[in-house]
Amino acid sequence: MIGSDLPLLAAQIRAARSLLGWSQAYLAQVANIHRATLVDLEVGKREPRETTVEVLRQELALAGIVFTERGVEFRKWPPKERKKRNKR
Repeated sequence: MIGSDLPLLAAQIRAARSLLGWSQAYLAQVANIHRATLVDLEVGKREPRETTVEVLRQELALAGIVFTERGVEFRKWPPKERKKRNKR
């Protein structure tokens, strides 16, 4: 359960996208989720499934993002460029 951590998670996802220069559409595509799911997560409209959170964190981590207690940061600069994957 995300619960009370939802506002932090939403802020972390938005911040990570901003650091990478990624749009919601791009992150949704590489994570293979619906853009509406990402939008709802980022505004705190609904709690995402644990699997959705894990996929998002994994994709952002692969691009060089580290989740911290206070936000997000780059593991290494410059970030790695991610290639779009085919939908499953």
